[in-house]
Amino acid sequence: MFDTIIIGAGPAGLSAAGILQEKQKVLVLDEYFHAGGRLLGQLYEEKKGKWWNGLEIARKLVSDTQDKTEIRLSTSVYDVELDDTYTVHTTSGTFRSRHLIIATGSREKSNPLPEWDLPGVMTVGAAQVLTNFSRVRPGDKGVIVGINPLSMVIAMELGYADIDVAKICLPPENLLSTQKPEDAFETLVSLGHSAPSRFISTGAGLAGKAKPIHPAALKLFPKNGIRAMGLPISIKEKIIRINGTEKVESVTVQKTDSKGKPLNGKTREVKCDFVCISDGLAPLSEIGSLLNLKHVYAESLGGYVPLHSEMMETELPNLYVAGNVTGIENAKVAMYQGQLAAHKILGDEDAAMRSLSAITHERKNAKVKFHKDLLQGRETVETMWREIEKRKAE
Repeated sequence: MFDTIIIGAGPAGLSAAGILQEKQKVLVLDEYFHAGGRLLGQLYEEKKGKWWNGLEIARKLVSDTQDKTEIRLSTSVYDVELDDTYTVHTTSGTFRSRHLIIATGSREKSNPLPEWDLPGVMTVGAAQVLTNFSRVRPGDKGVIVGINPLSMVIAMELGYADIDVAKICLPPENLLSTQKPEDAFETLVSLGHSAPSRFISTGAGLAGKAKPIHPAALKLFPKNGIRAMGLPISIKEKIIRINGTEKVESVTVQKTDSKGKPLNGKTREVKCDFVCISDGLAPLSEIGSLLNLKHVYAESLGGYVPLHSEMMETELPNLYVAGNVTGIENAKVAMYQGQLAAHKILGDEDAAMRSLSAITHERKNAKVKFHKDLLQGRETVETMWREIEKRKAE
């Protein structure tokens, strides 16, 4: 019997374990063969001369917990039951605990396009882990399909490894993929202070005061794209097909207008030997579903998230959530959420409030925000939580 079982050995789960292990018997479970979650591939410059090295941070989190916390890797959870305690069924056996933290993180979304099953096609996250964790080049010259904060950050990381990114374009529009030039433009403006082109940085400076000028700026966006953050970005081109016989050889790019409508006959080929597909991240909420937890859909959080309070509590007793399973944010927020859940389990309200303040500060100052309406999504979940708690009290 454990005091707390944590499902997920990423930044949230390991941060929670680091606090709980001083007073509790803790078990951390993860299906991957290495602890660290999405930290493993992260490498970017937070500000001039200061780097965020996710692999080093993951190593420290593991080092701080491996002696006092039991960590079981390559272990999948396939069922969870609640009686008086939580029973967690895994591929490494069945375990029980008084408290449970779900810190399963997120998954990458990737929508199909013709020939995406060719060798050399992968998600941007796979390219990130190959490059920064496994130290393996995904190829010599790549193309990225999808313009969003995740793809832009990873494209920059590929550049740090001297891997050529030939083009970053939009995906073809279909039932699953609806990103338009205006969406891509908003993404670039949101990243405008990360030293991109003058065209975008000017748009970023005006974004808050003159949003109505965005459609005009979009029409003026160069048809052949720009170089922003050292990357060749085109929001008026869509990659409609991947080409090759036994592996990726090129992509076919189609010109569009500012609304994403294809321009007849305006196609060309871009040579490359790998393609990264990116449509953002979505919370991995299946474990909560096993316990019939209520879920809330919030597009600004990435999809369905378990209903929870700002203190990481759920509707079930002694069950907490932390990290990207609660909504897509950066690793620092995930770490603070894990700490907050741990402090709540231990009953340390002062420490929990300090963690909550740290989360609020990081959200306000985060360099990269994955969704522009994040705070609105958070407020929606919190409002629903308060309504349910009010009904219980009546």
